[in-house]
Amino acid sequence: MLRKRLLKRKGNLAELNITSLVDIALTLVIGFIVALPYFFESGIFVSQAKLARSEGGSLEKELKINIYLTKNEEIILNEKKVDLTVLKNLLPQLLSRSLEKKVLIGADTEVRYEKIIKILDICKESGAKELTLIRKK
Repeated sequence: MLRKRLLKRKGNLAELNITSLVDIALTLVIGFIVALPYFFESGIFVSQAKLARSEGGSLEKELKINIYLTKNEEIILNEKKVDLTVLKNLLPQLLSRSLEKKVLIGADTEVRYEKIIKILDICKESGAKELTLIRKK
């Protein structure tokens, strides 16, 4: 009698239903396949600003382009206040004279992201090769 019960229980274990495990595994695989393109989607890559020493003591002066956004949404280009249309006109001229075509961008903490993204887009359209975001300490 006891043996029959044990065999009956073992028989139940042998028939373990793994359908739900397969469903979960397939759902995860499909989820990863769908999400995979988003991992490799291109965007704006931001790197931290680095300080570098000049090699060989060269005295070459690189034209630096600094853009700063204030909390009042004012744009300061190389320590001069400009508006957006002037920035669009001046930036290609400045970048054409620059060797590295590097733009440093800083902003107050209250500036909206949309404004910064708009400035980044203008810089890219003007021919900037490297954009660096600067934070104040």
